[in-house]
Amino acid sequence: MLPMERVVYDGDRVEVGAFRCPAGRADFTHAGPIRNHCAFVFPRTAVRIRHEGQRAFTADPAVVTFYNPCQPYTRERLDPAGDLCEWFALDPELTAEVVRERDPAAAERPQGPFRFSHGPSDGPTYLAQRELFLLLARGDAGDLAVQETVLMLLDRVLDLAYGVWGGAAARTEPARRRERDAAGQARELLALRFREAFTLSDLADAVGLSRFRLCRAFRQVTGSTMHAFREQLRLRAALDPLGEGCDDLTGLALDLGYSNHSHFTASFRKAFGVTPSQARARFRSSTRR
Repeated sequence: MLPMERVVYDGDRVEVGAFRCPAGRADFTHAGPIRNHCAFVFPRTAVRIRHEGQRAFTADPAVVTFYNPCQPYTRERLDPAGDLCEWFALDPELTAEVVRERDPAAAERPQGPFRFSHGPSDGPTYLAQRELFLLLARGDAGDLAVQETVLMLLDRVLDLAYGVWGGAAARTEPARRRERDAAGQARELLALRFREAFTLSDLADAVGLSRFRLCRAFRQVTGSTMHAFREQLRLRAALDPLGEGCDDLTGLALDLGYSNHSHFTASFRKAFGVTPSQARARFRSSTRR
């Protein structure tokens, strides 16, 4: 029998995986217990879920389901394919930090930070989580990109859930100012040391802000994620050596912080519409004119 869970990322307090439970399994009702983490889940099929002590609800691709650590729950078959979904897990402390922005009592809630069993899922968020999962399944995403994206996905689905089920707490102006300053410091650090393999924890520790708040502030201040900002700096830095006729594209990729030549080439093409070798040829052609 195939395993029900496939973990595609296991990083610093963040995990990502897929759950595939066929409808015919004898243990379908109780399969897949939640471990000592919090999880938010994007269903691919319809299944009826009941969290202990709560009313049952239908989890389907238009819904995000929330699970506190060791969450007791049961499932009921609806779709003949069974229960198919992608899941994103964070440790309870990090999850509470994100939830606390809307719900100050989150960290003190005995059952865990999530108040709700489920919430709505909009199209862009569903697409973003699927894109991230596919990148991870191919091994094409680094720690900074993964952790930023997972935190932003959680922030978005909580926005949607609290928009339906309850209001969010407002931040004070001093808090906003501190976050803006920290985002500026992170930007300077990345600009000076973009070749280095910073993790989200590295950057948050360097500027004295939590990981979630730094992600949110950086995006608000710059309009970009830290990963995307660093990516653009790395790719722009590649143009000078290419203009000088660099033939060692693997060496250039590694020097810029990429794990391999193919990742560098794919990122370069996405940013500039041509491969590094094509850009090099264009530079050579320009110098001959």
